[in-house]
Parts: sequence; structure tokens; C-alpha cells
Amino acid sequence: MSLSSEQLEQHCKTILQSRRIRNKIVVLCEGDIPKIQGRPSPQSYGRMEEMPDANFYKACVPKGWTQYRPQFFNCGDRKDVIDSYFSLLDLHNQNKDNSYLNPDKLFAVVDLDLQVQAIDNYSIFQSSEVQ
Repeated sequence: MSLSSEQLEQHCKTILQSRRIRNKIVVLCEGDIPKIQGRPSPQSYGRMEEMPDANFYKACVPKGWTQYRPQFFNCGDRKDVIDSYFSLLDLHNQNKDNSYLNPDKLFAVVDLDLQVQAIDNYSIFQSSEVQ
């Protein structure tokens, strides 16, 4: 189930305001977003790296990358990951003073599923199908 526009915006704002992403690579990946009552805390978003998808990608990072270890965030399904990527960029550009994101260090990792999904606003790939 995809995130609603309000849920997506809140999720992205929480990521942007997280100090843990300052000067770090941020990787958005598929995976469940934990259900959090009320306002999400930085600790709850920190625990996302222990969830299956993010934990898998975290384990793939070379051990020597102690200073450059990326921050991984689960963002739901493939559509939510792509939507989160563009929403993060938009929100960051709207209010750079309240963002710890470096847009040059933002990446999205999605699984190649059987169904092709179009990707809007991205000049390198037009869809999730590898050519």
C-alpha cells in the first residue's frame, strides 16, 4: 500500500530534519516503515537501519567505510521510494535552512520487479526497466 501525500510529506520532512544525515550519503530503499504513534522520534528513524531491507544494504557497505557509512531509510514500496526521492529534493529546495540533506549524496535503490514503472522527472532513466 502506497503512502498518502500527507504521510509521504511527513516521512520526508522527518528524514530532512534528522541530524544523522548531515554530510552523509542517504540511501532510500524499499521496506516497511514502522508504525509510529504521534510524532516520529530520531531514535525511531535510527532503528530503521535494523529492519530487513535497510539492514541488508547496510551489511553490503565495505567495513573500511567507517567515516563514509551511508544512512539507510525504508520508504515503503517501489513507488514510495521513487516518490520519496523526488519529494526530498523538492522539500530541500523549498527550505534549505531546515534540511541536513546534501542532494548530491541522495540515492534510491529499488528492486527490479516484473512490472515496469515509469519514472517522471529523471533524465537518465525513464522507467524501472534496465535497457
